[in-house]
Amino acid sequence: MSDNDRVLIAGAGPVGCSAALYLAQRGIPVTLVEAAATLPEDLRASTFHPPTLDMLDDLGVVDQLLEQGIVCPEWQYRDTREGVIANWDLGVLKDDTRHPYRIQCEQYKLTRIIIAELAKMDNVDVRFRVRATGTSQDEHGVTLSVEGPEGPEDLKGKYLIAADGASSVIRITQGIEFPGLTFPELWLCTSTEFKFEDHFEDLAPIAYIADPDFWFVFVRVPGLWRLLLPSRVGETAESLVTDETVQERMHQVCPKTGDYDTFHRTAYSVHQRVAETYRKGRVFLAGDAAHINNPLGGMGMNGGIHDAVNLSKKLVKVWNGEADDRVLDLYDAQRRPIAVDYVQKTTIRNKQMLEETDPDARKAKHDEMRAMVADPAKAREYLLQSSMITTLSEAEKIG
Repeated sequence: MSDNDRVLIAGAGPVGCSAALYLAQRGIPVTLVEAAATLPEDLRASTFHPPTLDMLDDLGVVDQLLEQGIVCPEWQYRDTREGVIANWDLGVLKDDTRHPYRIQCEQYKLTRIIIAELAKMDNVDVRFRVRATGTSQDEHGVTLSVEGPEGPEDLKGKYLIAADGASSVIRITQGIEFPGLTFPELWLCTSTEFKFEDHFEDLAPIAYIADPDFWFVFVRVPGLWRLLLPSRVGETAESLVTDETVQERMHQVCPKTGDYDTFHRTAYSVHQRVAETYRKGRVFLAGDAAHINNPLGGMGMNGGIHDAVNLSKKLVKVWNGEADDRVLDLYDAQRRPIAVDYVQKTTIRNKQMLEETDPDARKAKHDEMRAMVADPAKAREYLLQSSMITTLSEAEKIG
C-alpha cells in the first residue's frame, strides 16, 4: 500500500473526528488536519441525541462521554406565562434505541476523547495548525493543498472528507453552491453557575421558553447553565456581548440581586443553508460544510455525526471491494434530503413556534402539544422525529 492510499479529512470537530475513528478502526489509513493549534473550547453544540449515542457507542467512546456529561431523560417546552406546556419523556423510546435519553456535554469533550483514541492508532496521522487551502482530483485520487508550520504542502489520498465548517474552503474551491438564508437577528449564548432550577419550577435540563416578545432557551451542561437568546433590532455582535447587555438580558430571564457571573459569552449569526451536492467525485462534504441550521432542536452536530457514519460505512465497503464506487452516490441521496426536507424545516418551525405572536396560533400549538404528550403513541412518534431516529430510518429505505 502506498502512502497515498488513505482518506484525507479536513476539520477535527465532532464530524471529522468521528469519521476518522470509524475508518481507522476498520483498518483504513487516515490523515486528519485541523487549522487550529489545539481543539477549541467554545459554546458550540452540547446535545447528543439517542441515535448519535448509539453510533458513538459503536465507536467505543460513549461511556467516556457519559462520564463527562449529564444524562437528560426529558426535555420541556414552556411558556413564560403558562409555565410547562409539554414535558417530553425520552423513556418512551426504550425499544427504539439503546440510549433513550440525551446527553448534555460540550462537543469539545467528545473531540478530546476521540483524538486521544486516534493517538493510540498507527494508521492515523493527526496534524494541527494545518489549514486546507484547496483541492484537486483525478480518476486515481485527490490532492489536498494545505498551509502548515513548514509552509505549503500537498497531501495525497484516495478520498477527501471536507468537515471544515460552514466557511469550508474545500466546498468553495470545488465550486459547490451553498444556498439558503441568514436570519436578520444575531443570537447570544452565555453560561453561568447560577441555579436557575431554584427559580423555575420543575425546570428540565433542556427547556425551550416561548414568548412573543422575549423567548429563550435553557441548556444544562456539567456545572453550568447555558442561555440562548435572540438579539434585538440594531444590536451588533459587539454590543450584544457587553456587560451591560448581557446583564440586562439575563436579569430579564430571571431577576436577582447583583450581577450574574458568566463564564462564556458569544454572539453569532444564524444561517439555514444546504450545499447543492454532498459529493463531487472523490470529495465529500459533511457536517457544517454541507448544511447549517439554527440550533433549536440540537440537530446540527448530530446530523453531522450521522453524515460521518453514513459516509464512512460506504467508504469502507468500497475500500474493501465489497461495493463499487456507485454506492458513494447514496451518501448524497440519503443525507441531503434529510437536511433539506426535515432539519431545515423543523428548526425554522421551532423558531417560529417560540416567537409566535398571534394568541390564537399560540393557543392552538400549545393545545396540540399537550394532546401529543397525553397520547403515548403520538408522543413516541413525535420523539422519534425530534430525536432524529425517523430520518435515519427513512434514509435507509433509499438505495
